[in-house]
Amino acid sequence: MSRVFEALQRANPELNRPLDRCDESPEGLSQFAAAITGELAALEDAPLFAIPETPEARLIAWTDPNSMASEKLRGLASKLRHAQQRKSVKKLLVTSAIRGDGKSAISANLAITLATHGEKTLLIDGDLHKPTLAKTLGVDGEQGFATWHENSGKITDLLYRAQGAPLWFLPAGICQEQPLTLIQSEKTAELLKELSGWFSWVVIDSPPLVPLADSSIWATMSDAVLLLARQGLTPKSAFLKSVAAIDRSKLFGVIMNDANATEERYYQAYYSGKMTANRASKARS
Repeated sequence: MSRVFEALQRANPELNRPLDRCDESPEGLSQFAAAITGELAALEDAPLFAIPETPEARLIAWTDPNSMASEKLRGLASKLRHAQQRKSVKKLLVTSAIRGDGKSAISANLAITLATHGEKTLLIDGDLHKPTLAKTLGVDGEQGFATWHENSGKITDLLYRAQGAPLWFLPAGICQEQPLTLIQSEKTAELLKELSGWFSWVVIDSPPLVPLADSSIWATMSDAVLLLARQGLTPKSAFLKSVAAIDRSKLFGVIMNDANATEERYYQAYYSGKMTANRASKARS
């Protein structure tokens, strides 16, 4: 590798594109830099969307940062950042045992949490069967990952950028083929490698593991997997089957949704008391 190329990568860590995409001649390096600069500039030119604040969107990481759920998300984000420092962890898959466990809400809230800490984050709706994130975020979901895969073109033309946070979103799009065919293609694997060079985090919301095989394929291309279960809803047999379908070396953690109601009350009481004490202290001063 030439010193010019090494210096270019050190100057911007997001330029970690495979070397086989260009040669190391001066002309090749110039073309490489121009292409990367254009792509990163295209990210900033993506259509803007406002992160919804309605209760129906359930984006508590944005609307209620003082809640216990937001605190849990910040703790999870902190653990992910520590893991990223120890090993290469960028592509994060969020999945669940069955539909209804809340994986899409967790995916969106985790992506928002990472972005609000200054991390350049991409959220991908990888559920090509029943995508929901476009509706949640209030963007047009007809064009997206499936569109790019079937018609080619630039992926940057299909991204949306959030107002007020370094968060981008790639909808699933309308899939005309079998979703599994698109997901397991080499083209998808190359896309994820490219996107991980542009962003600090790539969060993928995938279908449930039971009974679909899509999540297992997404998992092979991801660096880490978060598995969700909902207390009182997820059958034990489905959960165990989901755990068995995931490479244990990639299973970063298990999230139990709708748990710790008592802990939530204690947290709210503590936080309310702390806020009251702060206001009283300011009033005295």
